[in-house]
Amino acid sequence: MFFGKFNYIFLSTLLPILIILFVLSRKKANRVLSIFIKNFNFKKDKYYKRMSNLKISSVSFLIIAVAVLIFALMQPKWGIMEQKIRTESYMITILLDLSKSMEANDIYPSRLERAKLEIEDFIKSEDNLSVALVGFAGTSFIASPFTQDMETFTYILDNLNANSVTLQGTRIADALQTAKNTFNINSISRKSIILITDGEDHAGYFDSVLKELKDADIRVYTVGIGSEEGASITSDLGVSGRTVISKRDDAILRLISDSTGGKSYLSANTSLKEIFGDIKNNMDSVSSIRNNRNYKERFQIFVFISIILIMISIILNLLTQVKIKENKSL
Repeated sequence: MFFGKFNYIFLSTLLPILIILFVLSRKKANRVLSIFIKNFNFKKDKYYKRMSNLKISSVSFLIIAVAVLIFALMQPKWGIMEQKIRTESYMITILLDLSKSMEANDIYPSRLERAKLEIEDFIKSEDNLSVALVGFAGTSFIASPFTQDMETFTYILDNLNANSVTLQGTRIADALQTAKNTFNINSISRKSIILITDGEDHAGYFDSVLKELKDADIRVYTVGIGSEEGASITSDLGVSGRTVISKRDDAILRLISDSTGGKSYLSANTSLKEIFGDIKNNMDSVSSIRNNRNYKERFQIFVFISIILIMISIILNLLTQVKIKENKSL
């Protein structure tokens, strides 16, 4: 036997209190009844004993009912119950640009911080989501493999910034290859990558990786973050400390999404949460059936017993009241 809420055991301290109160109240009641019988010279000892026994029985059943109810609150369980549960899960790798251009503030508070906030908002609002995280700039790395532990994922996401990648620049093709490696290629499930970037790229050479992604049936959904007008940033490429204008490049993002059967979005037109929701609607979820073994809940039995005992207590108390009224009328 197991208990789901064993902490309710502290309520059992009420039982001795109830018993003490009952004993004290019974002594007072006996004192009053004895005076009543003596003053009126009733020769009804059997009647008095019967009434006393009824009262004792009524309160005893009530105390037992409380004890059984406390046991029910502890949620006793025994016996194995097996269930087949179908779950729908989604596997998404989020590919996040960590280059210096993502620090541009043409989107408040910055392109990167806005992306991180909305990624966090999205994953916390979704169920049955398995998500991996890849950060990239001049190089790329797997920040988090696939997980459903959203607290750990959020902690890792919050600590990513432009300094997380030692080599700056933007090499989207290499990042897509790293994101591809997060998946089990032999899995039959639908695989999707969400690429969040301003679209600036300093390497090119997409043909090979886009063909690999298409052959592996991995769709890439691109999210262009930033404005068309752009914003000034300090570049670490070429001349150190040079100020340049960073603009969103939609052409590269459309090329990537169209080549893999995905879709391209602009964060300026809608929130990332809405974009992710649309992506999920266009994805095929992974259906799985698993056997779930749980102990059967048995608290209902004890609730039923407690109700029966309370009803018996009430009936005995009513009988006592009726007998007293009948005796007074004699």
